[in-house]
Amino acid sequence: MLESFSSVDSSRTAPTEWLLARIAGPNRAAAIMGDLTEMAATRGRLWFWATYTRTLITLGWRTPVAAFLLAIASMRFFVGTVIRWLMYRRGSHLMDAGLFSNTHLRLISWNLAMLMAQFLTFALPFILVRFGLRNRLTQLTCALFLIAMPVYSLRPWFLDLTSLLIVVAVAAALALPLWRRPLIVLAGMGITAVAWRVPFLMGLARVYRRHLPYLSNSTVVLSDTIAFALAAIVCVYLYRRLLERPPASDRTIA
Repeated sequence: MLESFSSVDSSRTAPTEWLLARIAGPNRAAAIMGDLTEMAATRGRLWFWATYTRTLITLGWRTPVAAFLLAIASMRFFVGTVIRWLMYRRGSHLMDAGLFSNTHLRLISWNLAMLMAQFLTFALPFILVRFGLRNRLTQLTCALFLIAMPVYSLRPWFLDLTSLLIVVAVAAALALPLWRRPLIVLAGMGITAVAWRVPFLMGLARVYRRHLPYLSNSTVVLSDTIAFALAAIVCVYLYRRLLERPPASDRTIA
């Protein structure tokens, strides 16, 4: 006769509940494991493991994949449609303002502000769908997104003001303990994307120097997809390490 699952030492089921809690949360994981264990007493181990695996897949893929696809679509829309249209309309005026500025610091600040704005068009949808609106990481990302969006006007004085406000906002987040860890998570996400994207495109430009204009669109899409997939993985990892509260059983009363 097949041994019932409930007869197995409960300590052996702890890893299964821990893994499920990483996806569904500790309270929901405990409830699901309780139901599965109770039904497995009559249906057997094979049914338990099949249902447990199906539950992991069902709960685990939907939100992260939906968040990632929405974020990629948002970023591609801004970069491929909005930015291209704005550059066509105001690119020459922006170029003249940059060329006749008295310092390279202005151009550097503009480039950094544009880079951050582009990154946030991916980061905000992903973080919002993945973690919810009431999360501190989402709130910080939303605030930086609103500060950075005026760069898409491509007006020099908007770019100057936005660059200054971004620096002030980042400095304030670093100074405040409540927002320091969310900023670290967001920075790790951005650094990961840049660390992949820049060397990838520079290396590709060297290899396909003559043919790069014909491959530019497909290679940029590929580069963005890989870069932001890695950024999303780093974001979730850092969030769990720095911001996610441990289960109640792991906390003690100080």
